[in-house]
Amino acid sequence: MRLLRYLLSVVLLVTFTACEPEEAEKKSYPELTSIDDTMWYSYDQKKNIYYDIYYDGDAEGRMLGYDTSERENEIVNRPFTYTFAPATEAYDAIVDVTFEDGLRYGGILIPKGNLQINNQDVYWIQLYELTADGKEIAYDENGNIKSTILMWKE
Repeated sequence: MRLLRYLLSVVLLVTFTACEPEEAEKKSYPELTSIDDTMWYSYDQKKNIYYDIYYDGDAEGRMLGYDTSERENEIVNRPFTYTFAPATEAYDAIVDVTFEDGLRYGGILIPKGNLQINNQDVYWIQLYELTADGKEIAYDENGNIKSTILMWKE
């Protein structure tokens, strides 16, 4: 009887071990070494504006805003200059944007595979409004970050 219990225990153990789910293989994506000649999407939920952001190369870009997701009626056109520093072993990729009106934003590029939009892996750029000297994140009188821009591309 003991031998039968022992064999049954071994069979159950092997069965449950065999049913253990396999870990999903992590996909790998190319690292962006430049954002020149790329287009990114953004959405301002407060103002209900859909953005297409173009990094045209030669450190110049433009942010076009539309009143619907179909992007038929352009309501915003903000030219900007930018710099991009690719990621290193010690640092994330850095993006700095200065709009024509003087507003400055700085932030990081988050590699593809870390975040998703509609179940698709995407690259992200998270920018924060900076102080006039461009050295620190700008805060409002309540201690909240003044303004952010989040953009993504496939």
